[in-house]
Amino acid sequence: MRRVSAGVAAVFLAGTLLAGWGQAVFAGSCAGRSDEPLVGLLQPPPCETCEETRAELDELAALEKARTPEQAEHVARDAERSLPRFLEGGGIVFDREALKACEDFFLKRRKDETATLEAAKSTFCRPRPYATSGNTLSPVHEAKPSDSFSYPSGHSTYGATTGFLLVAMMPEKKAAIYARINDYAHSRMVAGVHFRSDVEAGKLYGTAIAAALLARPGFQAEFEEAKACVRKAAGLP
Repeated sequence: MRRVSAGVAAVFLAGTLLAGWGQAVFAGSCAGRSDEPLVGLLQPPPCETCEETRAELDELAALEKARTPEQAEHVARDAERSLPRFLEGGGIVFDREALKACEDFFLKRRKDETATLEAAKSTFCRPRPYATSGNTLSPVHEAKPSDSFSYPSGHSTYGATTGFLLVAMMPEKKAAIYARINDYAHSRMVAGVHFRSDVEAGKLYGTAIAAALLARPGFQAEFEEAKACVRKAAGLP
């Protein structure tokens, strides 16, 4: 997959997203196309029999072989998509009780994110690594028939969207939050449930979503209220 600067792509697409962000509904089937503007940002993933996919499967097999019990526990907990898990998994200190007042803001963003994310998944229809022909993976999470398509990674998208909003709220925590965005995405590879190209696409997708939200008319007042809440929960002035 060709590398694209997430920041540049996000800024370029923000205006387009605001103008044309649709309300696609994921039906659990392969649509093969989408009118969602953001889907056009992503190149198709490597084909199932392509050399790049084989290399990505080898990488996942190596990660699985090296996976420690501590890593397995960490990535299993990272299956949870929530603000507290994102912060605690990155070692970012916060008051759990105070943070509860901030969570509705981020839950709303999940709704913003879900439609465009599932539109992409049902466009590219990439099988999960453990469903790919010839794989020998034993993922941390039990595979289920209801599992969504693999590309782009939803958890990586969520981590980038949440992370970049948090960076705008707590710039003094930027280094820790950036590290956590990458760690949260990497957890999906260590867990054996996503290819590297899935998580890279997810990070790009989430970055563009966050940029679009921050540029959306009328969003700033809600954002500033959430920012004050998050900073208080993190013990910041």
